[in-house]
Amino acid sequence: MNNPMFRNSARGQQEALLEALEDGFFDHNSRHMPGLSRTGRTTGFMNCGHLFNLNALRTKDLSDGMMAGRKLVQRYYEFFKKYVPHCEDIEFITTANLLGVRESRRIQGEYMLNIDDFIARRKFPDQIGIFAKAIDIHVYDDSDEEYQRYREQFYSYGRPQPGEYFGIPYSIIVPKGWTNLWVSGRSVSADVKVQGSIRVQPACSMIGQAAGTAVVQCIDTGQKANNLDTERLVKTLREDGAVLPQEQLSKTMTRV
Repeated sequence: MNNPMFRNSARGQQEALLEALEDGFFDHNSRHMPGLSRTGRTTGFMNCGHLFNLNALRTKDLSDGMMAGRKLVQRYYEFFKKYVPHCEDIEFITTANLLGVRESRRIQGEYMLNIDDFIARRKFPDQIGIFAKAIDIHVYDDSDEEYQRYREQFYSYGRPQPGEYFGIPYSIIVPKGWTNLWVSGRSVSADVKVQGSIRVQPACSMIGQAAGTAVVQCIDTGQKANNLDTERLVKTLREDGAVLPQEQLSKTMTRV
């Protein structure tokens, strides 16, 4: 990993993976390679490998996934040392202490952010964040069809161009039918495609900040989650450094 260009060698890693698959190095056929990024002379962080046909709501599946995942990590470690130039001296230090689950349950909120909003780059008066990540739904199996589906969605299907973004409205963190409950993170109210964009850490951080700010506002004012003055919420978030460029504000959340 001494090559200063290694960090930007995603194409080289992909080519190496295809070679390894042709050699029969793996016991799967998944061509999806998120990759390894360098953090030190012999260290990096790896986002590689997928576990299929597991139910994130079943404890046994999560346990089985942890065991299978750690075996898979070991195989990818051997792959990088053997097939990727300048990775001969990489060190295997640790694996994540929790299984990385990309999709499971999501709430039905007062509004559901959907693919039409994403394509239209819709802005909302009550938006608590703005975002621009492409639809990033990883492969569901190791078939060629799934790999092509992933590539088409990620690289072509409505991918935001420089300067484009869509809004994340407050109403997607309030479960429909509840008066004083918030949900943040990847379980917010969004369809599958949009969840594939906003499930990542930057969006989850913005949503979490907004949820916490909304809680404080409710304590201070006696307002409920589903009847919050969102104009005040947006102004408070702006004072705390949030980038919320919408010109029109509203005291009520988006519901349509």
